[in-house]
Amino acid sequence: MRQKKGKFWTFLCSLIPGAAEMYMGFMKKGISLMTIFILCFVVPYALRVSDVFILFAVLVWFYSFFHARNLAACSEEEFQSLTDEYVWTSFMEGRKIKITNPSLRKWGAIVLIVYGVTQLWHSVAGWIYYLIPDHMWEEVYMFVDEVPQVLVALVIIIVGLKLIAGKKEELNGEGE
Repeated sequence: MRQKKGKFWTFLCSLIPGAAEMYMGFMKKGISLMTIFILCFVVPYALRVSDVFILFAVLVWFYSFFHARNLAACSEEEFQSLTDEYVWTSFMEGRKIKITNPSLRKWGAIVLIVYGVTQLWHSVAGWIYYLIPDHMWEEVYMFVDEVPQVLVALVIIIVGLKLIAGKKEELNGEGE
C-alpha cells in the first residue's frame, strides 16, 4: 500500500537506489531502479567490458535519490495520483524500444554500434595476438590494442562537433 512515510527513514532508504520507492509502496519503480543499479556492476564483470557502466550506475543512484526526495516532498494529493510502473515502461512499447527523438535514436544507435565494434575488436585481437610471430608481437600489439580507443575517441569528437554545429545554427537562427 502506498503512503508517505517519515522523512528520516525515507532519507536513509533513498541512499540505496530503489529502496525509498519500495518503502513508500512504489514496488515496481523501486525494484526496477534497484535492478538497473545492480546490473551496472554485474554486466561489466560478466561480459568483461569496460567500466562505462559504473558511470551509468552513478547516474541511476542520483536519479533514484532525487526521485525519492521528490516523492517525499509531494503533497498528499499529488502522491496519491502517482502511478507505480517500471522505469523502462516509458521507453518500451510492447517489445520495441520507443525513443521518439530522431537525433537521440541516431546517436544512441551510433554509440551502441561503436561500443559493439570495440568489444568485438577486443575478442578478435586475442586471436590476432595468437597468430603473430614472437618477433613482431610488440609492434602489432601497440597498433591492435589502440584501435578501440581511437574509434571511441573519434565518435566522441564527431558528436561534440555536431553538438557545437547545432548550437551555432540555433544561435544564428535566433539572431535573424
